[in-house]
Amino acid sequence: MRILHLIHSTHVGGVEAAAAHLREQLTGRGRVQYRIAAFAAADPGRAALRADIVAAGLNSPLSVLQILRLLRRETPDMLVTSLWRSVAVGALARLLGGRTPWAIWVHNSHFTHPLDALVHRWALPRADLVLCDSIAARERLVVPVLSRTRTRTRASVALVRPDAAPLPTRTAEAPAPLAPLRLVTWGRIAAQKRLDQALEILAQLRAQSSTGAHLTVVGPDGGALAPLLAEIARLDLAEAVTLAGPARRPELARAAADADVFIQTSAYEGYAMAAHEALAAGMICLITPVGDLGADTCDGRDALHHDGDAARSAARLLALARDPEAWAEMSRRARAVRTTSMSEDFVAACEVLA
Repeated sequence: MRILHLIHSTHVGGVEAAAAHLREQLTGRGRVQYRIAAFAAADPGRAALRADIVAAGLNSPLSVLQILRLLRRETPDMLVTSLWRSVAVGALARLLGGRTPWAIWVHNSHFTHPLDALVHRWALPRADLVLCDSIAARERLVVPVLSRTRTRTRASVALVRPDAAPLPTRTAEAPAPLAPLRLVTWGRIAAQKRLDQALEILAQLRAQSSTGAHLTVVGPDGGALAPLLAEIARLDLAEAVTLAGPARRPELARAAADADVFIQTSAYEGYAMAAHEALAAGMICLITPVGDLGADTCDGRDALHHDGDAARSAARLLALARDPEAWAEMSRRARAVRTTSMSEDFVAACEVLA
């Protein structure tokens, strides 16, 4: 079975991490040939993965023509599209008479902007298969769209949750009593990530502890870098925040290994790949329980849930840091958080239609 997976780019992000992990798991499996096509490639030193096919650019009309020609020439057994530009190309291929079975992979529980909503609301009922990377994406986005459509839907729905690959980190020990608490987060700097809340928690940590705290943000600008810089300046945190930019997997692993805590204060998520990667690595995670994180984690057991009160979250984190046994136990339980086999679920869903 020949599967072509079309994504936006090879920059760091949850979709790219899932694609990279899928390729790693499917390489060498005789019955599956999994290839990745991207509209654009990140700089080699900043790419999350290498695409098999790279088109002319993220917003280039030539990219659309290149992908359509590729589909006509190679006729894969399954086209999988992730994110709205890719979905739009899949829809165009279908409108032009393409007969390749078409799957839309939904990676979030909310639409991110009006064009994203417009494309998905038109395309979802017309696809052959809808893959959901989280229970939240299925229940809060896909099911409502399909139930409200006036179009006779042909799409079947399958749950394909990523199995996050753990990052190699150092031994999960509580920070030394006089050392500053080191926080890290990774992913696109986007409005949904609510990094302003992470900064508020950082400010509270510095106010409540004489040893201070530092936050490293790893990832490309997803449209919210300017507001983030303004908030850093407003809170006088310039010396307490490092904006590392996008990073490849080894660099990301080093950033995680140098940190004590992973923080993610998103307003909404689907699967929340970055948080699940941190959990799999046994990191102490301070997270908002959005998307599947609410079902996969238990507050105070394998993660700390942020309820919007920055002072309270900072106090809870500092208390945990002062208790090495509790810190080690939460790290052990974080490693035990598991989902399912993404590659097996992905192939099984595609084989039904291919």
